[in-house]
Amino acid sequence: MVIPKNGQRISKIDAYLNCAENFAFRSTCIKRKYGAVIVKDDAVISTGYNGSPRGYENCCDIGKCPRIKLNMHQGEGYGICRAIHAETNALLNCSREQTLGADLYLAGINPGDSSVHLAKPCPLCARIIIQSGIKNVILRQGEGADNYIIVPADKLEWHQ
Repeated sequence: MVIPKNGQRISKIDAYLNCAENFAFRSTCIKRKYGAVIVKDDAVISTGYNGSPRGYENCCDIGKCPRIKLNMHQGEGYGICRAIHAETNALLNCSREQTLGADLYLAGINPGDSSVHLAKPCPLCARIIIQSGIKNVILRQGEGADNYIIVPADKLEWHQ
């Protein structure tokens, strides 16, 4: 989280990334926690975090992750993952009209120590983000103010 110093306000980007990071802590994933916030015209229109479909057991409930068991890393084995990713969950709550020209803020957390994980959408989420009409994806890259990158949605890696 970016915390203001000496009575200064934090930037809007860091404020929205703080919101995404806050939602990451709601994640039910035991491998990596992600949070997403969609903003249009300076208003939050949707949020999401990664977890199993509503009504289904989460990895944190059953105490195991199939990707951890097989030692899979970022970008591997999403077909066996129980979770819907934060970006997709946030987009599922919106119409395309709402997402056209909006920005998506994404933050990741390492469950073990709650440190910031280098945020990056997987190729499937990248395709969904592009298709939804999102303009930019703002990715938290580490601790501290202004530690993010802005990627135009059409520049996301959407295939391997």
